[in-house]
Amino acid sequence: MDFFDATVPPLKRLAKTVPRLIACLETEDPISARLTPDSFTAGEHFCCALGFVARTILPLVGRDIPDLPFDNDPGLIVALSEDMTFLLETVSRHDFHDAEHREITHNAGEATLTQNGKDYALLFALPNAQFHLTLGYATLRHAGANVGKGDLDGFHLYTSSPTRH
Repeated sequence: MDFFDATVPPLKRLAKTVPRLIACLETEDPISARLTPDSFTAGEHFCCALGFVARTILPLVGRDIPDLPFDNDPGLIVALSEDMTFLLETVSRHDFHDAEHREITHNAGEATLTQNGKDYALLFALPNAQFHLTLGYATLRHAGANVGKGDLDGFHLYTSSPTRH
């Protein structure tokens, strides 16, 4: 497997998951819910997860990361998902030449880190993208949204369960 395959396909799945979860909402209320008073809302987690598409790919291919929205508006979040899917469609294997060796300096909260491209993508960026996607999902579930594991991963199907685990 090359570095393109290790990053682009998982991020494409993530970018397509967020609209699938938002489509399950009967009202917009759960998108503004929080797991705890000091945590991000579900919408903010989804924006972070989608932001990690750009934060993963663009430094690896030597491009700057634009400012990205951080909001609870479902339409804006779906549009961000579409933008990130488009971004992923515009990069090629050639763009990733030597990406695993590129030195990337970035912020992790209040810490400033410098990592090679491989460690940055595989140990920092991809896990953070999945973390925020999963917490957005968990927040929706906690708020009573009718979403289940199949909505999150696109694989599971539970037809006999009213809560769609």
